[in-house]
Amino acid sequence: MKKAIHSFVMIIFLVLCLSRGSGAESWEKVADNGFGNPSNDYAWCMATFQDTLYVGTLNTLKGGEIWRSSSGEPDSWENVYSSRSSLFSNAGVRYLYADGGQALYACTLNSFGAEILRTTDGKNWNIVKKGIGRRWNTTVRCLIRFGEYLYCGAGGYNAELYRSKDGLNWQLVKTTPSFQSTKVYDPETKNMIANNTMIGELMVFNDQLYAFTWTKEARYRDLADHVFDSGVDRTTITSNSPGAFEVWRSSDGVNWEKMVGQDDLYGNGMGFCLKDPGGLDNDEVTSTVVFGGKLYLGTQNSNGDSSIWRTSDGTQWTKVLDFHDLGEVANYYIWRMINFHDKLFVGVMNVGQVTDSGVTGAQIWVSTLGDPGTFHYIVHNGFDGETWSDGAGSEIPKNTGVRCFGILHDTLYAGTAVIPSVLVPRSHSIRLNRQAMIAGRDIGCEVWRLIE
Repeated sequence: MKKAIHSFVMIIFLVLCLSRGSGAESWEKVADNGFGNPSNDYAWCMATFQDTLYVGTLNTLKGGEIWRSSSGEPDSWENVYSSRSSLFSNAGVRYLYADGGQALYACTLNSFGAEILRTTDGKNWNIVKKGIGRRWNTTVRCLIRFGEYLYCGAGGYNAELYRSKDGLNWQLVKTTPSFQSTKVYDPETKNMIANNTMIGELMVFNDQLYAFTWTKEARYRDLADHVFDSGVDRTTITSNSPGAFEVWRSSDGVNWEKMVGQDDLYGNGMGFCLKDPGGLDNDEVTSTVVFGGKLYLGTQNSNGDSSIWRTSDGTQWTKVLDFHDLGEVANYYIWRMINFHDKLFVGVMNVGQVTDSGVTGAQIWVSTLGDPGTFHYIVHNGFDGETWSDGAGSEIPKNTGVRCFGILHDTLYAGTAVIPSVLVPRSHSIRLNRQAMIAGRDIGCEVWRLIE
C-alpha cells in the first residue's frame, strides 16, 4: 500500500508538479470554482478577523489570493489580496492568523523564501518579513501568540522558529537544543543528516508552546511545496532516512525539550521500527487542536492509515482514532481539526482513483468526546460526490480533501482542495515551455458551511 500511495503521489507530482448521519444535505456550498478563479486549487487556510471570514488560496499558475466575506453568503466574497505570479512570488497563502482584533497575518509559500504579510484593516497588506532564513525555507505553515511574542514556524531546508513582539520585526530564535539536533542515517549518502526540515504546527497547551516538526522524507512528499519547481526529478534528492516527526515543547520559547522523537517511549512518528513498524509511516503532523482539556495531533500516513493521538500532560500519548480500524484505507492526511460547539471536527484528505478501494473524496468526522470509538462521519463523499477526469482514463473525486475550517457568526465553514493546476513540461526538461500542459484546470476549490 505504501508503494501505491508513493506511485499515486509521483503521478500527481509529475502531472501537477504539485453520518453515518446525514451527508451533503447538512452542508451548503457558499463559494465554488475557486471564487471564480479556477486555478485557486486549495482553500488553504481560514481565519476570522473583525467579524469577517478570510480564506487564503493556493494558486500555482497565477499566485495565491485572499478572499473575504462578512456574511459568508454566496456571491458575497471579495478579493483583498493577489500575488503577482506564482513563479516569482507567493504561490499560496498557507496560513492566516488573527492576533485578536488588532492585526491579521498571512504566511506564504514562496520559492525564493516564505513571506509574512500583515494587515490592520483586512484590505491593505504589508510584507513584514520577506525571505525566512535561507532561501530554501520556502514556507511558513503556522503562527501563534505565546506570551508577549508572536511565533512562526518555518522550513523547507531546516526547521526554524522566528518570533516578534510587535508583528513587524522578526528574529530567528536560537533554540536550545536546536531543532536540527536530531540526526538520522541517510543510506544514500551514508551520512548522518538533520531529521527536521520544517515546523509544521505550533500550539499552546497548559501554558507551554508545542512545536511539531516534519522530516526530510516528509518534506519531499508535500506536493504543494514543490509546485514551483515542477521539472526537477525529486527522486534524485529525496532521502530514504528513517526519521519521522517529532514533538517539542517550551515554557519560554527558547529552551526546548523533545516529547516525541527517536529516543522516547513512542519513537519517531508514534512508533519506531522496533516497536511499531507502521508508525514510521506517520511522518508528518498535519493538524493539532486543544479539545476537552487535551492536546490532539493528526498525522499524515503514507499507507492511508492516518491517525489521531492525544495527551493530557504532553508526556503520555494515546491513540484515539485509527482509520484502518474503521475500514477507511485511503485517508492519507488528517488535514485540519477544529473545536466547534464542544465537538471535535476532523477534515480528511482522501485521494485516488474512484475505482480504488476506500476512495471517497473529502471527508469530515466528528466526535463529542474525542474518545476512541466515538468518531462518526458527516461528510463522506467530497460533499457532493462529483468526480473529475484527467482525460486519460483516470477519474478521481473533485474535492480530494477538507483543507481548512473557519467559524463566522457561530457557523462552521470548511474549505476544500482539488487537484492542483500546474504547468508541466511534456519533455524531461525542467524548463516550462509552450508544449507544457495544464493539469487540474477549470475545477477550483470550494467553501461549504454547516447547516444545523
